[in-house]
Amino acid sequence: MFNIDLTDFFGSINFGRVRGFFIKDKRFRLNSKVATIFAQIACFKKSLPQGSPCSPVISNLIGNILDTHLVRLAARTGCTYTRYADDLTFSTNKRCFPRSIAIQSDDDNHVWIPGPELLRLVNQSGFEINPKKTRMQYHSSRQEVTGLVVNKKVNIRREYRHNVRAMAHRLFTKGSFLLPIYEKDENGDYLLEMKPGSLNQLHGRLGFIDGIDRYNIEILSASKESQIKSKETIYRRFLFYKEFYAASKPVLICEGWTDYVYIENALLKLAPNYPSLVSLDDNGKGSFLIKRFKYSRSHTTKILGIKGGVGDFINFINSYKREFERFSVPGMREPVILLIDNDDGGKKVFNCIRSILGTDLEEMRKAPYIHVHRNLYLISTPLQGNQQKSQIEDLFDFSTLEVKIDGKSFDRSDEKVTETTYSKAVFAQKVVKEMASSINFQGFMPLLDRIAKVIESHYAQRKE
Repeated sequence: MFNIDLTDFFGSINFGRVRGFFIKDKRFRLNSKVATIFAQIACFKKSLPQGSPCSPVISNLIGNILDTHLVRLAARTGCTYTRYADDLTFSTNKRCFPRSIAIQSDDDNHVWIPGPELLRLVNQSGFEINPKKTRMQYHSSRQEVTGLVVNKKVNIRREYRHNVRAMAHRLFTKGSFLLPIYEKDENGDYLLEMKPGSLNQLHGRLGFIDGIDRYNIEILSASKESQIKSKETIYRRFLFYKEFYAASKPVLICEGWTDYVYIENALLKLAPNYPSLVSLDDNGKGSFLIKRFKYSRSHTTKILGIKGGVGDFINFINSYKREFERFSVPGMREPVILLIDNDDGGKKVFNCIRSILGTDLEEMRKAPYIHVHRNLYLISTPLQGNQQKSQIEDLFDFSTLEVKIDGKSFDRSDEKVTETTYSKAVFAQKVVKEMASSINFQGFMPLLDRIAKVIESHYAQRKE
């Protein structure tokens, strides 16, 4: 496996190359003035900047000519060519590596230099090879491509995994961690420095490891499932830390995404009454002071065990205390609030909490909120009048619930669209969101009062 690196990859794609590409390339053929504006937007200090979201896209478009030449070269010589940004790799199962791509040094058989045809094609495409980062990797040693070990399967370097785990452990016990950062010195050389890392940076590393582990689970046998799950432990713990232990604002977790649509639109309509939950700017645009937990199909949601529904809430409550015992640094500044319907499904959650706190079931159902553990609270939809059960849709007035969409009626008990009814998803999007300005949200005030009360109570306890 022969690996080379391009010198100053983004910097070598200057303003003129970007502008000229948009003018000449047959997929664009832009007017020169438009191409100039595009290049001005994309470039910084007359070249593509590293870190810009459009730099990889534009560099791949411009680098397509290089890729085309090198794919052909690889095919002619029995190699496979891959590129990630400025990192180019040629691999082969041949006993002798093709001399047009790589040649052994006369002085040292283990030192390899780019072959003449490879050099010609790279230079012809407007790039330059960095001689300091050229290397040959044999099948008998650890082979790496862009930080991944690829000998038998794609995997994470053991050192990388160990270092990330150490960063997470230090975060949980000391409240901070150091990250290796490469920065240019006055001579343009990159120097390694250890600097304080952020939660997002560590999240990126743990997500990267998890992504590779998820990829491998597809090719491993079922007997290896437990091995993969054991690797998720540190990632799960970090997500608990970031999302709940070190949250920067109160967190609201509902049974489903439609509940968030109801609450957010109610808050915007009733904003003056709830300054601790939402703020309006001079133009009337709302900014929420609480964070909603976003449901998604991502593996992170699965790891946390919160995909929606009371069953997940029970597992979440039971694991909350266990996970938080791992953290020994200041935290829990913000409350984490679970919101459930006060119905048969909600009773299962109440019974779970009763096993923890020993509180009477009927007391919990009527209470404005329940303090479960540390910064974890539970709120249920209010019981109004003689109600024995309640759901969040009960907070809408009759006229809103009776709105017809394409001749169909809202049936909250049916999640599927039928010939005569529409689902909660349609109700949330087509009725609540699109008709919010004409909806009376006064019925949501008892619920919003409970959320505000939890936040007020938690802040008061924190001061004490």
